[in-house]
Amino acid sequence: MKRQKEEHIIARKINKTKMNRIDGGFGWVIVCSAFMTLMLVDGVLFTLGILYIEFLDEFKEGKGKTAWITSLIPGTMLTVGPITGALTNHFGCRLVCIIGALLSATGFVLSCFANSVYHLYCSLGIITGLGFGGIFLSTLVCVGHHFEKRRSFAMGISLSGSGVGIFVLAPVVRILIEEFGWRGTLLIEAGFILNIIVCGAFFRPMQKQSGRKTKKSETKEEAIDLLRCDDNLINIKENCTPSDKKCTIEENASQDDDVHASKQEIITQTKSTKNTTLSFFSRHFDFGLLTNPIFTIFVVSNCCTCLGFNAPYVYLPDRAEEKGMNKLDSAFLLSVIGISNTFGRILFGWIADRKGVNRLLLYGTALVICGTVNVMNPLNDSKIYLMIYASVYGMFIGVFVSLNAVILVDLLGLARLNKALGLLMMFQGIATFIGPPLCGWLYDGTGSYNIPFYFIGALIIFGGVELCLIPLCKRRLSRNI
Repeated sequence: MKRQKEEHIIARKINKTKMNRIDGGFGWVIVCSAFMTLMLVDGVLFTLGILYIEFLDEFKEGKGKTAWITSLIPGTMLTVGPITGALTNHFGCRLVCIIGALLSATGFVLSCFANSVYHLYCSLGIITGLGFGGIFLSTLVCVGHHFEKRRSFAMGISLSGSGVGIFVLAPVVRILIEEFGWRGTLLIEAGFILNIIVCGAFFRPMQKQSGRKTKKSETKEEAIDLLRCDDNLINIKENCTPSDKKCTIEENASQDDDVHASKQEIITQTKSTKNTTLSFFSRHFDFGLLTNPIFTIFVVSNCCTCLGFNAPYVYLPDRAEEKGMNKLDSAFLLSVIGISNTFGRILFGWIADRKGVNRLLLYGTALVICGTVNVMNPLNDSKIYLMIYASVYGMFIGVFVSLNAVILVDLLGLARLNKALGLLMMFQGIATFIGPPLCGWLYDGTGSYNIPFYFIGALIIFGGVELCLIPLCKRRLSRNI
């Protein structure tokens, strides 16, 4: 019987190891969960351009001012990257993702009662953005940790959920607005987001962190022992008789020293526990990465790209309606971006994993193509032309998202992924805050979408070309070594 039990335990351990192995096993379950998570998050996020038109009609504000609603969500989501990175390191991907889903849904529910754009800035922009930040980073980190050789492909599949979400939700949001109004649509979308809780529950860590619990329990036990010692000494004092006064005074003096030492030890341990809780953020924030010239170049490229990245999702439906396209067809343009984006992320994720492929060159070339099609966007206003634009832009912008984390690993290593990705997301968020409102102000000033699309196209092209500096920087650094 004993031998059978031992064999059973060994078999269970082997199965557990197989389930946890890198590049397979339970990792594919996490990829499926990540796919569903990003389908819901990005599907809701990138169809805000449809709701943007409703916000313009409801609140009668300028395009630039109203665009802050659509830019605050992705901006906040990305800016809090270092904080969500620290929380993910400390509490794990599962808990951060679940709390993020609850917070995001709360933001959508509160937005149903909005009576001004300022209300939506706080509820839909900041609260939902904070929740999305926790979901997005924890999802990418969890997938990144479970794959090594197939990381690009796994990331590509996971992030392709974004395109599927946009493709499915764009017409759904348009229909929901017509049936229930924009307030009812926001409430239904809150229900969609709550499904992420189920997806997040599958984000199992690679290794259990048992050491942390042991240390905490040891600290608690030591503190309890010291307190018991303190109580015993107090009882000795109370039980002393007046005849033993002299003796007890001397004993109490030495005992008081022991009590004082014990109390000091407890206070020291309590302070160290508080310091551990309060200062764990500083341990996870690696701002020293900014001294790395390769990382700095990559950050500048990402900032330029993010200034223009969200603008087509926000303004393309409005531009199409302005040129005479009906509301359902203008919403369908986002669906075209979504489905081509899905194809692009999977295809380029698979290509990036092939031997001999220069990922950085693939990434930079895709950005140059995205910028070029944006510059060409105002050349024609026909429905077919705008659909071709949407398909090309959607396909190649998928490379920016799917290979971002992979290239970070190539440049800095897996060990620094959490910190580097969190810091990068913060700078992406700052750029995303500014991008859509800036394009809106350009429209308000010129009365046309031509200048905004030229502007974002030039920025994205620069973001792609600037990456050529990274190989040059690597060569110079290797020579110095």
